[in-house]
Amino acid sequence: MHFSFYVFPFLLTIGLSSLWASPYLHVTTKLNLGFSGGPSASVFASDTVDRYGSNWRGLEIPLENGRYYERIDPFFALIFDAGLDSFRVHIEAPLRKDLEAWYDSPLHSNWTLSPSDLDINVPTDAYAKWNNKAGFVQVGRFKPDLGPSPNTLAVGGAPYHDAILWRFFASRFRYDFLLSSLNPWLHGTPESTGVMPGDSTEAYKQIYGSVDNQRNRSYSEPYKTLIYHSFGLDFERFWVKFIEQSLVGGKQIEFRSMNPFMFLHDNYGSGYTKASSLFEWGFRPVPQSSFYWQVNLEDVASPVGETEGTTTRTIVSYFTGFRYEWRTLSQGDFIFRFDVVYTDPAYNNQELPLLKYTSRRMYRSNYRSQTDPDFADMYFVDYPLGYRRGPDALDMWLDVSWKKGIHKANLELGYLRQGDKNLYTDYETAIQTSNGLSGVVESQYIADLIYYRECVRFVKLYLGGGARFVQNFEHQEGEKEKDFWLRSGIVISNTFFD
Repeated sequence: MHFSFYVFPFLLTIGLSSLWASPYLHVTTKLNLGFSGGPSASVFASDTVDRYGSNWRGLEIPLENGRYYERIDPFFALIFDAGLDSFRVHIEAPLRKDLEAWYDSPLHSNWTLSPSDLDINVPTDAYAKWNNKAGFVQVGRFKPDLGPSPNTLAVGGAPYHDAILWRFFASRFRYDFLLSSLNPWLHGTPESTGVMPGDSTEAYKQIYGSVDNQRNRSYSEPYKTLIYHSFGLDFERFWVKFIEQSLVGGKQIEFRSMNPFMFLHDNYGSGYTKASSLFEWGFRPVPQSSFYWQVNLEDVASPVGETEGTTTRTIVSYFTGFRYEWRTLSQGDFIFRFDVVYTDPAYNNQELPLLKYTSRRMYRSNYRSQTDPDFADMYFVDYPLGYRRGPDALDMWLDVSWKKGIHKANLELGYLRQGDKNLYTDYETAIQTSNGLSGVVESQYIADLIYYRECVRFVKLYLGGGARFVQNFEHQEGEKEKDFWLRSGIVISNTFFD
């Protein structure tokens, strides 16, 4: 059963009404030349995770490098928008700098004239979308917006998903369903077929590892799928949601595992499913304002288990925030957002690699020459499927945006603290650490400001930069670090067939 089996029925619902509407095509070109700096790790790659032959490597890239690389704009993009009535197809064909080429650039410029410096992992934004009176259906590659803030505990940190998203709002009823196909690549696969993988590799752990109640069954097929669905009620002053996420790994997805209208499922998929339950509620004291809260529960103790003694603890993470829109007559419009996030040291972790809540992004690269002694052409970043900075964190974010006519600005401030447990930490070690901010705690103070000005219809300028001050940098006791970066450039865009 293929992923398309689930997509096709949704596409059939577009309806015959579109036959009498006028189709359209917009083609936009966008040139963006500038500097796109940001905080980064002390090294480009933290580990060699795959080898093939005498001079081929796959490298593990720190999350910090990947997160800030993914926010840069391509230096050129050709954008297609075509539609008919409420149905729309959007495809972006971008040219942007390779991940390592961007990291090595002293000012992190986003443009290049060298073919080997081009990113070959595009497009990252291409989808079809059908809007209707009660929501929409979206299919393709895109970044879903499913939380009250970018710091949400659900879905979260991946730059995009290959997915189908169905949103249905009817009166006070709120429903979202996301089915996302993830990269199941495991590190440590042997160079030759029939050879046993090393016992410290992900490939070995997926085959021979187990979780409670797995009962000696093995699930090691190359599949990894995220299922998200939420039911909620939204009133004028408050809303409430119950959200369930299920990660199915090592086994092909079945309808009973992704049934859009079932919660808990009662499948008892030990060994191939990791589920989490999230409760979200919010309050709107005055118009254009909202307080919101989320509580995420993982590994809720079951009364049945195959190991003696006490069961493992429940993993609990929290998120709360406030958002306010302030519109003035003479000073423009402001949006303020303040968030606080706490994640458990074992948040989104699991014994089996394909059950960790990560979206493994594989970047192929032509940046290094094959004659280099350290040649590598594959870079891997594991983006959290949840809070964007991952586990063992206690973070505070303040964001302020302003817009007035042709002027726009965004300010981001962060006080970020994180313990030394991450998604690569052994699950048993993480689960035994019951208190957050474990081990050597890294503290960051971040400020980032950018200003935009529209000069004429097709031209926009932007100027900004930021700074970061770190204590116990990369969890090294007493190590301090300072980062400064520039974000500035010019954007020239034009739309044809408008």
